Amino acid sequence: MHKRLNRAALAGLVAILLVGAGTENHAQGQYSRKTPITEAVEKTRNSIVTIKVERQGNWGRNEVVGTGVIVDDRGYVVTNCHVVTGCDKVSVQLADDTEIVAKIVAEDAAHDLAILFVKTTRKLVELSLGPASDLKVGETVIAVGHPFGYTNTVSTGIVSAKGRDIPTPTGGRLHNLIQTNASINPGNSGGPMLNINGELIGINVALREGAQGIAFALNADTVQRVLSKHLSAARMARVAHGLVCSEKVVAEEGDDRQQVVIDRVAEKSPAAAAGLKAGDVLVKIGDRKVTNRFDVERALWSYKSGDELKASVLRDGKATTFALTLVKGEPIATVSTEDVDIVKK
Repeated sequence: MHKRLNRAALAGLVAILLVGAGTENHAQGQYSRKTPITEAVEKTRNSIVTIKVERQGNWGRNEVVGTGVIVDDRGYVVTNCHVVTGCDKVSVQLADDTEIVAKIVAEDAAHDLAILFVKTTRKLVELSLGPASDLKVGETVIAVGHPFGYTNTVSTGIVSAKGRDIPTPTGGRLHNLIQTNASINPGNSGGPMLNINGELIGINVALREGAQGIAFALNADTVQRVLSKHLSAARMARVAHGLVCSEKVVAEEGDDRQQVVIDRVAEKSPAAAAGLKAGDVLVKIGDRKVTNRFDVERALWSYKSGDELKASVLRDGKATTFALTLVKGEPIATVSTEDVDIVKK
């Protein structure tokens, strides 16, 4: 009797295990292959471009391929200075394979950054600069580019270290770099380093020759400063606002975790006349929401001296709006952009 019961119990147990195994296999078949990495790559794809550079060499014309990122939907692209320096012709190939001849509007060799402009009648897909001051060593990063001409190659790694300084071939030094073990090779130069949420936290710039898993990216905070200098409202629209701003990270997650804080207001400037003060958090200028200091500058590109617009701020936690009347401003940077046509939104 006991033997018959044991056999029956065993048979039942086997049946349960088999049913359970079948259920588990069925559940595994329903797992989604979508991950934060695939989502980050997908949502940033249209903002990443191929940079094609032609140079005259000893044995004829050579074409070099690099990577770039659209930073303003009116046609502005950032890449590495070493990608385009000394070129005879540079063009930008968009994600849909449209190729447009580009103009170099600024070269900042000290930071190995260059800004290109492509004239187009359509609005491009820009990739906003995210905060990089809150980077965590060990967090996942994504590098996208065209290594050795293999376009749109994606590699992943981690932040290996922060605040690295490295020498450049011209005898200078690059500062405050992000070190990563993501696979970066020739052709990745100028391309984006993304965090797991698809935020642009850096521009890939260099690899350690002769080593494996040691590469570097310019910190997004550095890129913001360079863009704000060379594409300032004074240079692009010949207007002055009188604001000196910086970014502040206020939360771990969310689209509003980076705020723009007014550090200083120039005396007798439009900002001072409007009543803006140091410590105010800028939320919006005109029609543009601002999340970094570059947003402050490009919000004014379509205005002229004498125009009045609204500046929305948080002061002591309360929303307040001021009327900002622009005045004529002179550019500080030395690179001319007079023959660059701004594509109005």
